[in-house]
Amino acid sequence: MDNTTEIQKVIVKKPRFMRICKIFLIITMIVLYVMQGFIAVPLYGVMKSVNTGDLNVKLVFILLVVSILTGLTALGFGIAGTIKSEGPLTGITVGVKIAMIPFFVINIVLWILLIAGMLNPFLMLGIPLATVIGVCLTYVYMLMTGLPDIIYCIGFCIKNKKRPTGLMVAGVILNFFFMLDVIGSIMIHRSFKKIITVE
Repeated sequence: MDNTTEIQKVIVKKPRFMRICKIFLIITMIVLYVMQGFIAVPLYGVMKSVNTGDLNVKLVFILLVVSILTGLTALGFGIAGTIKSEGPLTGITVGVKIAMIPFFVINIVLWILLIAGMLNPFLMLGIPLATVIGVCLTYVYMLMTGLPDIIYCIGFCIKNKKRPTGLMVAGVILNFFFMLDVIGSIMIHRSFKKIITVE
């Protein structure tokens, strides 16, 4: 079946706001890795110091807030780029998603160790709360990296009165699921490569 009507090229502007969006996504990723370092290094006993416990907790909290703020800033610039009909730079998102894989693996290990450390009569009531916090935070990290492209997909189709391709729809849906979000970002990237030309 011929899909020429679906694959008609759409001319978009050079990505100015979208470039800033992706820079902030990269900053978010770096901040998350630094934050993870302040949790993992003392936990594994690589760095032992008597009075750094409180400092590490404060730094982790500050870095968590910074990562969420930079993620929201990226989203803001992504929305601006969508409104301006700029190119989406989805290839950078794919790179960020792939680069975040080790972060998520270590993140799961750290949460498992935290929950395992609560397996005593005095702390066991906190396990469900720690599990909910861990899952929610991890989901926020995952969603932050893909949300600008999800919004771009929706905005692009509305502004250009185009029906989304099956690849694009599948990519957007997969972006809401752990691990599958990497495949989803690749699918979104491939779908836009077929239909976008930067002026």
